[in-house]
Amino acid sequence: MKGRIRLPSPRGTFRVWQRNATIFRKFWKTALGPNLFEPLLYLAALGLGLGAFIQEEGIQGQSYPQYIAPGLLASNAMFAASFESTFNTFVKLKIDRVYEAVITTPVNAEDVVAGEYLWAGTRAALYGTGFLAVLTALGFIFSPDALLVSSFWALLIPPLLLLVGVMFSVMGTLFTSLIGRIDLYAYYFTLVVTPLFLFSGIFFPVDDFPAPIPQIAWFTPLYHAVNACRELASGPSIGVLVDVGWMVVFTAALALVPIYFMRRRLIS
Repeated sequence: MKGRIRLPSPRGTFRVWQRNATIFRKFWKTALGPNLFEPLLYLAALGLGLGAFIQEEGIQGQSYPQYIAPGLLASNAMFAASFESTFNTFVKLKIDRVYEAVITTPVNAEDVVAGEYLWAGTRAALYGTGFLAVLTALGFIFSPDALLVSSFWALLIPPLLLLVGVMFSVMGTLFTSLIGRIDLYAYYFTLVVTPLFLFSGIFFPVDDFPAPIPQIAWFTPLYHAVNACRELASGPSIGVLVDVGWMVVFTAALALVPIYFMRRRLIS
């Protein structure tokens, strides 16, 4: 039935992921460049430029570039997954009609959406890991205790970026499943993605704002992604488990909603 859904199958989900990965191998070099340079521009313009005006003690015991670098990692994953689950998904859904061809095979609509979730998360993790390597080479991923401790916890950042990518893929796919015109993404990026980028603690501590801004920020996804990346970059506390747990619960609670609406569009 059109409105009835079931859980995605691991095999079908993997096949959709595999198709995307096979295509991505043909153009990964050209796709990787802009996703490395854009956060580096923010790091240079704000971290080094604006950072020159920040007091010597920096923010929370870190220099300003070291403070914003992990946040830019999280935002990089957000942007990568958001573009993949909006514009790229819309093209495959409405213009190229790729999904209509895919569901004529043993792969069903639920597998298609779950595979796209996983692929967007993978792409976010790939871009983020490249940026992480650059930040590490520049000395912005550090631990105040020891480099060995820092390196150990930094190894957990790529899996975290995978989770961040899947989370924002679910959000982007939900919006995609509800719109009929590609120009409507201007509302999503202006009213959702950009405010998250500016008010999730990347460039300044949100907790310093008057109420209720810190309380509102706590209920937004990028806030927890930024906190978790920052914790792992500098040696985590128990608070990182709260941030990761929040993201897991948020993603799991929302994941079936886009599947329901995408299935209705594909089976109609």
